[in-house]
Amino acid sequence: MNMKREQRFIKMVSRRMTKAGFECKMVEDHFIVIKDGKPFEVEMWNTPGWGKRRVHFHLTFAFEDMGKVMPEALMWLVSESNNHNDYATTRLLRDHFSCCVETSVRTAKEFVREFGFAYWQIGNAYQDLVANCNKIKNEFWEQPVRRPIGFLADRYMEEAEKMNACKLVAQSYTTFAGANKTK
Repeated sequence: MNMKREQRFIKMVSRRMTKAGFECKMVEDHFIVIKDGKPFEVEMWNTPGWGKRRVHFHLTFAFEDMGKVMPEALMWLVSESNNHNDYATTRLLRDHFSCCVETSVRTAKEFVREFGFAYWQIGNAYQDLVANCNKIKNEFWEQPVRRPIGFLADRYMEEAEKMNACKLVAQSYTTFAGANKTK
């Protein structure tokens, strides 16, 4: 009986979202994909109270050449986004960002209203990331590892090690205050 109620709720949500101009498709029992240019993934769970459902709206995206920016800079970017956006939570996954708004709804009408709010909040977080990403790309671009050209460092290291050993032997016979002792 509980499963039928959930399926009926998802059908009502799909109809309302289609009326609002969005393409809505159920992927799993509690997972919906809403398309408006970029696909929004929606997860829903029943709460212990009657009729309330916990809803998470997700949007994942990546920037061009994101892999060439240092990971520390990307984490700073996520931190700045989370500091400036009260309702949207941004996370850095391996090769992309994920932005999420969490809420709860009772009816399909509330779902459409909350989707509008989540759409606006995720859009603001996305704009913040875009604005700061261009700054970060210029400042924190990973440089390739440079190798010395024209000489071998190993040969010089061996010579330096030999010289240090000689210095240590020569210093073992010195005394304090510059006094010379002969053996």
